[in-house]
Amino acid sequence: MGERGINGVSLREITREAGQKNASALHYHFGSRDGLIEAIFEKRMRLIDANRMKLLDRMEREGRLDDVRCVAEAVTLPPAELLNTPDGGGNYIKFLTEMFLSTDANIDDFVRGRLDGGLRRSFEILKKLLPEMPESILRQRFIIMMRAGTFALADIDVHRKRMEAEGKPFDMQRAIGTLIDMWVGGVCAPLRSTEAKTTGREAA
Repeated sequence: MGERGINGVSLREITREAGQKNASALHYHFGSRDGLIEAIFEKRMRLIDANRMKLLDRMEREGRLDDVRCVAEAVTLPPAELLNTPDGGGNYIKFLTEMFLSTDANIDDFVRGRLDGGLRRSFEILKKLLPEMPESILRQRFIIMMRAGTFALADIDVHRKRMEAEGKPFDMQRAIGTLIDMWVGGVCAPLRSTEAKTTGREAA
């Protein structure tokens, strides 16, 4: 699904790749394609969300939640850690990008209220750090940077594998650090003049 899209591979192919001889095994375990997608989120997103919460808790204990960069790290680092796992974590990042582009499935339907606690907490922190920015604009920027960051992680993973295949070194730490820098810049970019006027009217 990560390589070809959620509708680019048949359930029969998935069953075969899983080494199952029973063609109905996938339906038995997951019920449907949506059931399989939900199970994928349950496996990966639950871990990402738990790690994001732990990271935010640690930052709060250390008194570090007074900087937008800390929020950018909390959003970016937990999924980035999957790129270093041996069990296909990078494929999950590609799967997420396919889900973002899909018109047949809405990622929010699978995670909202169950697997997105860390993201919701991160946004609440951002609102406190950037009180001058209208919430609707801040929310849109947050979503854009979160999704753009996912695409960037997928690209970083592909670039790293290409470099390693050529026997060349790849600085993953610098790549992730650069992504976090860009995340901060995207969220904190100056408001356009029309947005600033709207903000002024809302304040009045």
